[in-house]
Amino acid sequence: MPAMRIRVPASTSNLGHGFDCLGMALTLANEITVLEGPAPAELRQEGLERLCGAVREQCQQVFGGPALPEVHLQITGTVPIARGLGSSATIILALAAAYQRLAGRDEDRQELVRIGYGIEGHPDNVAAAALGGFTIAAHLASGLRCLHFPVPAELGVVVVIPDYEVVTAAARRVLPESLSREEAVRGWQRASLISAALASGQPAALVDCFQQAWHEHYRAELNPELEGLRAAAGAAGAWGTFLSGSGSTILSLCPHSRAAAIAETLSAHLRAKGTSAQVQACQADNQGLCWLPD
Repeated sequence: MPAMRIRVPASTSNLGHGFDCLGMALTLANEITVLEGPAPAELRQEGLERLCGAVREQCQQVFGGPALPEVHLQITGTVPIARGLGSSATIILALAAAYQRLAGRDEDRQELVRIGYGIEGHPDNVAAAALGGFTIAAHLASGLRCLHFPVPAELGVVVVIPDYEVVTAAARRVLPESLSREEAVRGWQRASLISAALASGQPAALVDCFQQAWHEHYRAELNPELEGLRAAAGAAGAWGTFLSGSGSTILSLCPHSRAAAIAETLSAHLRAKGTSAQVQACQADNQGLCWLPD
């Protein structure tokens, strides 16, 4: 089996009010090499091996046919772990794409999204990373349905990646079992506006859409920098700021021409508070998962 190299972009999910359904791929990315056989003993990581086993099992269930081989991964790139940027989605999708090819199946990104959804339990990160651009995903009676739309180049992105982790499982445990009517209606209205603005290529219509996302209220203690960064980014010209997934990354959308200046403003804000974080301007990635030359 020859080595297989796959690039998978980072992804931001929820986009404020689109909990577990909206996502967007980013130009941060991991390059993942899939190699035959188990990892050498000195390179084994229990969590990674468990995830690889889950992907192989899920692919075997979907594909049927002969048993899929054990493989191991080499990962390089810029997608940090446990920061709300879809690092696990990059691994799941790269491995599923490799197994899809090994099984002799046609390349099918929607199938990869379904496999990833079966493992992660939410489709937002895997849909964005696999398909690229802005994505909307929902589980219907007929199964998972994902739509994706190109993001215009005028949309800039600034990511603030704190030094601390927020584990998704812990961030979900703080959420309530039910919402008030006011919270639900506000979420539906603003998720609809966010979707329409991005799907129609009108990013300037995102202004004021991201405040008061219900899940961010409950996750405030896990992500103490959010409101200060939101105010600073807004004053510097950002269209909106929100938690990327469950955090700890905080992401601002803005005019591309303002991204570098907003990144510097947020860096200065964090320095004044004595908070350590990586601040970076980037863009949306409209390509999604892609194969690299051997």
